[in-house]
Amino acid sequence: MKIFQINGFRGLIMTAFIVCCLFAGFVVFPGLVAMHLWNKYLVTLLSFPVLNLFQGVLLWGITAVSYFIISNGRLPVSFETPDSLSDTELNMIMKKARISSDMRKINAMMKKSDTFEKSVKSADNKSGMTSPMSEKKLDDENVKISNLK
Repeated sequence: MKIFQINGFRGLIMTAFIVCCLFAGFVVFPGLVAMHLWNKYLVTLLSFPVLNLFQGVLLWGITAVSYFIISNGRLPVSFETPDSLSDTELNMIMKKARISSDMRKINAMMKKSDTFEKSVKSADNKSGMTSPMSEKKLDDENVKISNLK
């Protein structure tokens, strides 16, 4: 069971406000809708008497209680807590999260290395200087050309 702590006069006012809003939302508003539907359709079509707001709230209450009785006491809303995860299930979820996190890090590093390689290649092409790798490529090309002759 949960315990709520209300501190001071401000807490009492806030609690009263919350209770009034819940009452208005779950009792008065559906009663107002029931009253308007009754007055719009049944009064004009079948000459039933006109309802006021209090009678609309009573009509809504009768409808809600009738639904509860017909549905054998089952509410469509469940207030049960779900079963907690076992230790093995929790460990499995944590492992998957770690693997996913590691994969994101690796993908980010690979993306950065790809952009670094592209920038190095473009810098090599722009400058007149050659790196040892590009000199080796030139030597290999010279060997291939000399073999062709």
